[in-house]
Amino acid sequence: MKKSVFLFTLLIALSSMTFADGFENFANYPETGNSYQDGTFTGQDGSTWEYWQCRGDQIITDETPCLGKNRTPTSEVTSGNISGGLRTFNFDYMQAFSTNVNLEVYVNSILVATVISSGEQGIVKNSGDITVAVPGDFVFTFIQANNSSGQVSIDNISYTSFGGGNPDPEPTNYPTNFVATACALTIDLTWTDAIGDQLPSAYLIKASIEDNITAPVDGTPVSDDTDLSDGEGAKNINYGEEFYSFTGLASATIYYFKIYPYTNSGTEIDYKTDGTAPSANTNTDVVLEHEGFDDGLGDWTPYSVTGDQEWYQDEYGGKTFAKISGYDGQAFENEDWLISPPLNLDEYNNEILSFETAMNYDGPELEVKISTDYSGSGDPNIASWTTLPASFSPGGWEWTFSGNIDISTYQGTQVYISFLYNSTDLEAATWELDDILVTADTGVGINDNSEKNIDFHLYPNPANSVFYIENPDVCFSVLKIYSSSGKIVYQENLNNGLNKIELFNIDTGIYFVKIIDSNTNKFISKKLIIMK
Repeated sequence: MKKSVFLFTLLIALSSMTFADGFENFANYPETGNSYQDGTFTGQDGSTWEYWQCRGDQIITDETPCLGKNRTPTSEVTSGNISGGLRTFNFDYMQAFSTNVNLEVYVNSILVATVISSGEQGIVKNSGDITVAVPGDFVFTFIQANNSSGQVSIDNISYTSFGGGNPDPEPTNYPTNFVATACALTIDLTWTDAIGDQLPSAYLIKASIEDNITAPVDGTPVSDDTDLSDGEGAKNINYGEEFYSFTGLASATIYYFKIYPYTNSGTEIDYKTDGTAPSANTNTDVVLEHEGFDDGLGDWTPYSVTGDQEWYQDEYGGKTFAKISGYDGQAFENEDWLISPPLNLDEYNNEILSFETAMNYDGPELEVKISTDYSGSGDPNIASWTTLPASFSPGGWEWTFSGNIDISTYQGTQVYISFLYNSTDLEAATWELDDILVTADTGVGINDNSEKNIDFHLYPNPANSVFYIENPDVCFSVLKIYSSSGKIVYQENLNNGLNKIELFNIDTGIYFVKIIDSNTNKFISKKLIIMK
């Protein structure tokens, strides 16, 4: 009997030495109304939480902070310093109104998750378990990803501590198949997760325009720096996410990358640096034309054939763009062109055009055209123009990527691209146009494993849960689809010829489709937009 009591007492003592779970239900969050406020409150952990531009009337369970849309400052909820370390956590969230959710979650200023909700107003969702493995103190931050992110309520944060301050050992192995692929001014990095007895909790990717990357130092975390304008940068990526894109890079520049797996964080961070870290490099493309309409219409020329309405620059939510509408108290008949400066398509190869559009109201669709015989001035109707295939906004002011449009078959040193707007006295849509980009290929880097000479047909794009892939080569037998955060959301083997892909269980958003040659690991990738 005494022995049983002793064992029971010992079990209680041992259990008190293990980590305790934490839970934040925002019981002390003070806001209850529909106005957006800044303030503080005491969390269930005892620390002081802060919030900016949040309301309290969109409830999940009792008191619930709701982050606003397009607020100044950006809506945010941040904890104080919570002790005990953080192993995993999850939380509930809800799309409060009609605008889709795009909420970023940080731990100690490192992005660890992005949650979305599309067309699910009032539906409570859970983030699922997010593993971070952070010893010591930590801070939660929930913040809107951008100005257009919809209002989102958050509640019921449940988390487990790191586990008594016993750090994990160094990862056993490096990841494999680390590859850099350039597309215009973006470089996609992909890899295969490390395996072994000790898996990493995350990876550090270091980037530079010089082949001089140095290894990180144990005990010294490297913060995210995705602005490579100074020639170098870094990004922390969770284990299980095998993809990341560096965007907004310099034209015609070679970038070098290395990837280091690590365990733990803070002063306990333990990088694997022995042996040879995987490396990759590739060139960005030459930019022949880039117009974001930050300075009026830039070097693009408007030409009005019919009607008084014309192209002009506008701005909303910090975004500038070109805009056209045939409505002014009523619909009017219009024919308005927006024409590029001359482009030299003879000097480079593999020229690609892309842009973004947003639209609302009923009316004829915007058209994008190309001409090799336009004089550069006067009525464009006297020249020959070919309509180019592109994806346009479906309406509701939804910004939509055009896709990468191949214009390499057009030759000449005086080639023009134009956007043609039409309206009638019955229908006059409003169109917005931004981020026009024309690039040309300069070749690939030494470690670029993408296949440039083979293409595959993916349609429709944008797609609504179902799309088709025409596989051009029997060797490209593996399909992987990645979310924008780099997580694999779908994988299967492909048949030669036509393949039907069904994605009913993934959310609206931008994804990356990759087909892989299982023999050589060469791959072809394309961007896919899912709209539901």
